[in-house]
Amino acid sequence: MEHEMYRLEQIESFLLNYELLVRDLTEVAEMWADLDEEERSHYRADLMQTWGNRRLLGLLFKAGRLTSPQVERLAELDRLLLEQAPLMARCYGLDLPQLLVIFRWGTPLVSSTRPIRLEVPPTSLDRLATALALTPGPS
Repeated sequence: MEHEMYRLEQIESFLLNYELLVRDLTEVAEMWADLDEEERSHYRADLMQTWGNRRLLGLLFKAGRLTSPQVERLAELDRLLLEQAPLMARCYGLDLPQLLVIFRWGTPLVSSTRPIRLEVPPTSLDRLATALALTPGPS
């Protein structure tokens, strides 16, 4: 399987890059408007790699390949990512419904009872409702 080839050091590297993305997001968002296109492209390239590695972290989590501290760290980073959804949308164009893909990839948040504080613009509620719908409701 794809996830079996990753060593502990690589998993730690994936977590560190993910942590840098979410912990630096406020700072990046504050300067985003002042960045030129080349600088923005650099940040987008980093995001693409980190987002791909986040998918791998989900697979590794589902396969039981993460240590308990790694699971806790991933849960906290996922929580922070979702709480900063408006900043992800501003900088990278990824809104909350797109970020919720982490639940399909695998996230420790599926078993968490701790609330997540989300700021959701009303204009995205229709799309969010569609993304969250399990089955079509009555019309």
